[in-house]
Amino acid sequence: MHTFSSVSRLICAIIFSALTTPAFAYWEETPEVAWKGYLSDCHNYQDALSKVQNGAMTARDAMIRIDSLNRTVFVHRDQLAQASLDSPDYARCENVIAQATEIWNREHDVQDKEIQQRYFEAQAEHVKSPEYQRARALGFSDVGGLGKLKELAEDSETDGEAYLKTLMITVDWGCGRHFRAVRYVKPYVIYTAHPDEGSCAVYKEVAVLGADAVEQGETIDRDAIFQYMGWKKLTGPGGFPLDIRVVKMRK
Repeated sequence: MHTFSSVSRLICAIIFSALTTPAFAYWEETPEVAWKGYLSDCHNYQDALSKVQNGAMTARDAMIRIDSLNRTVFVHRDQLAQASLDSPDYARCENVIAQATEIWNREHDVQDKEIQQRYFEAQAEHVKSPEYQRARALGFSDVGGLGKLKELAEDSETDGEAYLKTLMITVDWGCGRHFRAVRYVKPYVIYTAHPDEGSCAVYKEVAVLGADAVEQGETIDRDAIFQYMGWKKLTGPGGFPLDIRVVKMRK
């Protein structure tokens, strides 16, 4: 099913990217300080490894702990003196880190499979929902999340703008709930996510047609269903034209 494969690629990519280890920070250290930090991390790797082996810690908890250690050990390692790199302690620690990394890799594989399974289960529930059934009855191909409109729009490079217009848009809990009314450009209410909402702010603005009796600052109606209409040029702040994606509220 074309719609299913497109949306599943999108959602899986978002989930997997959110769970990967953040980019490592880097700071300057003397070789002596780096060595002390490296040995401390080595001890913590060994502790996690030993606890998994004796059953005192689950592999999932160890994976999370190893994630944290990975953010520092590579910085320390890059700043070690050659004498430290040639030492027996370094060889021992590298062996410990390799074993811990193997646990990390295995558990990440398990976690990825769990996430996929949960997604497919959620998708099965999704197609049974009243919102989905209503959309299909109205001739629409699927139901998407308003907060993910930007990603769906980017995916339209392959699926086409006409494909987007076959979607009914619902307000998703992840980011769509952050949309607040910021201004009225008759007959549209402009909603946006505040920069304080972090990554959700990348979804920027959406113009809603049919949002009656809305006050400035009010959150978007989470129970509403929207039809994606496409791009429209509206009057922006200061009177300048604004290209914005438009959805029409359908009760």
